[in-house]
Amino acid sequence: MANERTPPEVREGVRSGILSSLQRDVERRGGRTARLLAAAGVIGVAGAVGVTLLIAGHPFDHHPPWHVAVFSAIWAGLLVVSLALVFLNVRTPTLPLARSASVGVLGLGIAGICGAACPDPHFLVWWTATGIGAPLTRAGGLPLAALCFGVATTFAIGLASALVVLGGAHRTVRPLLPAAMLLILLAPGLLLQSVGSSLGVLAGWLTGSATGAYLGVAGAVRLRARLGSPGAD
Repeated sequence: MANERTPPEVREGVRSGILSSLQRDVERRGGRTARLLAAAGVIGVAGAVGVTLLIAGHPFDHHPPWHVAVFSAIWAGLLVVSLALVFLNVRTPTLPLARSASVGVLGLGIAGICGAACPDPHFLVWWTATGIGAPLTRAGGLPLAALCFGVATTFAIGLASALVVLGGAHRTVRPLLPAAMLLILLAPGLLLQSVGSSLGVLAGWLTGSATGAYLGVAGAVRLRARLGSPGAD
């Protein structure tokens, strides 16, 4: 038995199997890289458009000259880091960083489109004149109105972006990290819009936005789970 040699056809079959497996793996990695590049490009364009719309549409006549440069630089830095996480598919066993960053960048793009569609470039001014915002302002002042506006807007943005990004994967993602990424990317816009307002207005807006982002992403995760396509990283 020790002197018996493996038949040539068996050796060739094993060799062919190994080479075929390696070739399939390379093809899959190449396709995966291409898909990641395309996804990062689409999401990155959405985020860049969102930033452009939010910056370009805001009147800076009552701002110091350096505000445009500072807010643009902050957003650009956040976008670079977020897109790096998306394209490199950065993750740990417990932290789905890439998908969370995707939720944030796509949400920023949605926010920019909504901001461009708003009749007034100062969103709170428009909100406090609506049929819902005006009674809230009379009842609790601008801080309450800002809090409720933050909840409503970021809930819708978080729900929409998470429904798009968190579908088609293998295990359910916890909503805290994607919601935090969304809030971080929206925060420069909230600061920009709050210039000249009280700290109470800023605190209410940030608190409402954090709450709305979490509830929106959590709602998307639950909806995906009920539809049988839970989101994950």
